[in-house]
Amino acid sequence: MSQQIIIAEQARIAALIKDDRVDELIVSQGQYQIEDIFLGTVENVLPGIDAAFIDIGESKKNGFIHVSDLGPLRLKKGSAGITELLEPKQKVLVQVMKEPTGSKGPRLTGNISLPGKYIILQPFGQGVNISRKINTETERSRLRALGVLIKPPGTGLLFRTESEDISEELLIEDLENLIKKWDNILQLNEISNPPMLISRDEDFSLKILRDYVNSSTTKVTIDNKHAIERAKNYLVNNESNFIIDFHNNSKDDHILEKYKIHSNHSKGITTKGRFTFWRLYNH
Repeated sequence: MSQQIIIAEQARIAALIKDDRVDELIVSQGQYQIEDIFLGTVENVLPGIDAAFIDIGESKKNGFIHVSDLGPLRLKKGSAGITELLEPKQKVLVQVMKEPTGSKGPRLTGNISLPGKYIILQPFGQGVNISRKINTETERSRLRALGVLIKPPGTGLLFRTESEDISEELLIEDLENLIKKWDNILQLNEISNPPMLISRDEDFSLKILRDYVNSSTTKVTIDNKHAIERAKNYLVNNESNFIIDFHNNSKDDHILEKYKIHSNHSKGITTKGRFTFWRLYNH
């Protein structure tokens, strides 16, 4: 099944089109985004549900973190309760893992993940993991051996599906960029006062390309010339043979209108990955 990706850069809306139908609508708006990293402060600890509320400063809705998601914040081993691990006014580095819903604030985790083009760096993780979609055992062995060699001590690596058959040089470059990003986050963490947004991926188009381009992609259409150039540079080592096309909103119908992305057939909202998705059903 072929896939076309439509990106409305300024509106921060993208759509995955399969068999001439909008399959998923991706919206990146609002105060919180999945994978945002915040420096927060523990507001209160709830021993009854082994959780805590964290002030991350973006709104009146505090973030929520469960004891099972504390990660490196869980300094003590064993089955210690939340009151033994966190205390009010404590400074914590957390990442958004689920967007706010209704009256609830974002769900947070202490297990930070930094996604790259080919690799996901898990600063507090362990071991080397390979995407299940990479099926060739020789390729899995190659990536696992490389991961063991290049992985910084005390961290975890996940090789994304896109890393298959990519040269060692490009994989190492991707990891080095992630390590630099993590170093910058740690520096900001040391000198900043909570609550504060520490890290957010601002390039919407590149995030979409990073997460949704695959072997079935035949065309990517973007309504921003600068984003087109960034996309071409980003995909320079991508062996997929697909078209990158510019849509001029000022001369033609708006990109969302042309591809009938504003649909009245949405049946519910789900949260998946980094953004909020409307699953569309066309009958």
